[in-house]
Amino acid sequence: MADDAPLDKDFYRYDANHRFAAMYPLLAKQIIDDCGVTEGVCLDVGTGSAAVIIELAKITKLTMIGLDAREDVLEQARENVVRHGLPLSRFRFVKADVTDIPLPDGGADLLISRGSVPFWTDHVAAFKELSRVLAPTGAGLVGCGFSRYQPIEEVRAMRPKWSGDGEKDTRNDWKKPGYLPEVLAKAGAEGADVKADSYGIWVRLGKMAGAV
Repeated sequence: MADDAPLDKDFYRYDANHRFAAMYPLLAKQIIDDCGVTEGVCLDVGTGSAAVIIELAKITKLTMIGLDAREDVLEQARENVVRHGLPLSRFRFVKADVTDIPLPDGGADLLISRGSVPFWTDHVAAFKELSRVLAPTGAGLVGCGFSRYQPIEEVRAMRPKWSGDGEKDTRNDWKKPGYLPEVLAKAGAEGADVKADSYGIWVRLGKMAGAV
């Protein structure tokens, strides 16, 4: 989304009517089941509605940082936290770009980003920065997809139309065969792997890499 584009408040309002409302709690559970990180700092890049960290906050003791490039999106994220009855004191929302994250080296114990990678303009710089802020014992999950705890028919119905348009839509460029491994090599993201299946495509960093 361009910085000057009107905000789609319906899309960024995370409530029971959100199109992905059934998915986010399941994805949060899957992340924790796979990585086991339940304390420390969680960084959500391209947080949008903050839905993922809202659901993670319900089942962990993590302190949440939501990063997004737009202040109006972050304001909606704050409203969503309150809407779900969670204390804003557990959340910090930061306006920044993925290539310049205002965190120290190793500052994130859990790193997540769902749905923002198609909009990044420099994937090498982005993954270099993500690798920098991820703690040596941390876990990271970056990409686009749904939870394997969902019925696959439900997943197919939830996918946006553009995700199936292939080369017709530049938002799919990052999914080209061989693209992500090349990006990760250039970024020096050692140990990272790529998981691609019917549920989506994810780059897994740190101890998340190799998860089933």
